[in-house]
Amino acid sequence: MAHAVVMQVKLPQDGSPDAAQRMLEDVVIPLAKSQAGFKNGTWLHDGKGNGMGVIVFATAENAESAQGALKPPPGGPQLVSSELYEVGGQA
Repeated sequence: MAHAVVMQVKLPQDGSPDAAQRMLEDVVIPLAKSQAGFKNGTWLHDGKGNGMGVIVFATAENAESAQGALKPPPGGPQLVSSELYEVGGQA
C-alpha cells in the first residue's frame, strides 16, 4: 500500500517567487525523486507564504525513510509539519 509524506512549510517572506520556484525545481523535486520507492509528488503554495508538499512512495517503509531526508534546504522554507499518511486512493 502506498504511503505519503505530507509536509507544510512557511515560505521565506524576503524571497522572490522566481527564486522559490528555482529552489523547488533544482533542489526539492530532484531530492524527492531520488528517494527509494518514489512514485509522485505535488507541491503547492497559496501565494500568501504557505506551502505544502504531498510526496507518495510505494511503501510505508519508503515514506518513513524519505521523511528524514525531505527537509527544506538551507535558506529555504521553514518546516511547519511533516506527517506520514496511508494513501486511500488516487485518480
